[in-house]
Amino acid sequence: MNDYTLSQQYALVGLDGQDSIHTTTAKSAVCRGIAAAKHLERLILSDNLDLEAVKEELEAEFKEIRGIGRKEAHGWETEMTEVLKAKGVLDEIPDILACDINYSSMNMDLRTYRSDGTEYQRIVEGIRAEILEDGAVTLECACLVWLFRESGCIHDIFSVQEQERLSARMIELAEQDPVVRVVWDSDIYRWTEKLSQKLLRAKKNFFKNPYMEGVNLLFPFLDRRQAVFIDFVVLGTNVANRRLAMMTYLSEKGHYVEEVKNGSETLLKVDNYYYRVFPMTRVYYKIPVQGANLVPVYR
Repeated sequence: MNDYTLSQQYALVGLDGQDSIHTTTAKSAVCRGIAAAKHLERLILSDNLDLEAVKEELEAEFKEIRGIGRKEAHGWETEMTEVLKAKGVLDEIPDILACDINYSSMNMDLRTYRSDGTEYQRIVEGIRAEILEDGAVTLECACLVWLFRESGCIHDIFSVQEQERLSARMIELAEQDPVVRVVWDSDIYRWTEKLSQKLLRAKKNFFKNPYMEGVNLLFPFLDRRQAVFIDFVVLGTNVANRRLAMMTYLSEKGHYVEEVKNGSETLLKVDNYYYRVFPMTRVYYKIPVQGANLVPVYR
């Protein structure tokens, strides 16, 4: 992780899978996170930290970040993506959403960022090892966890059980390090996102939704991925043939696709994310369409 600055590490995880053309709530949160990471880099590099000065500075900077507009957010995005593309660790690919039956026939230009898989895993696993295991935690790691919390990335990195451990660990670290406490108590969330969080919590309480499996809402959740229904005509009806047809289709669309064992089930890894596959038939305009539903899997 020493090859990248704090903001670059954060962006490689935060921007992965996000719309590279259009403005979305999830990407806007990541852009604010990039701006915050730039400020936190100075904090990490400082040898002499005055707690009151740090608190006052971060409060002022984060207040400003919460209010940045679309143009400024796009500026942060462009600056960071140009650097990461130059390093060869970020590219743009067709969005998997473009494979959905509702979009595939509309000829829409849907593209997304994809981080280098090796670097993505190296950053994520490094953070997981440092924060979940006993031992010292660097200020850089604590800041990254906070940035992931603020942009809804926690659910892609830590499982439900691990989030309980993570919460306890951060409370413990905040008690030991006043600077960590100042960062952990801060936020760059907008009130509209907090409202969405409350609505999502209410929705989850009323409906059992496989799309939300693995999300306990202990940490803020933003809709960074969506379920996708892919239609195709295949011979036979067994699940294996359908899965193979879908994997071939996604590969032809420019995605890295592989099957990954997860206990007794087999998940589909598309680029850096995991999906469950549900073969099914849907009716569109009174016509039955055979295909498969890809439902995001959170840790």
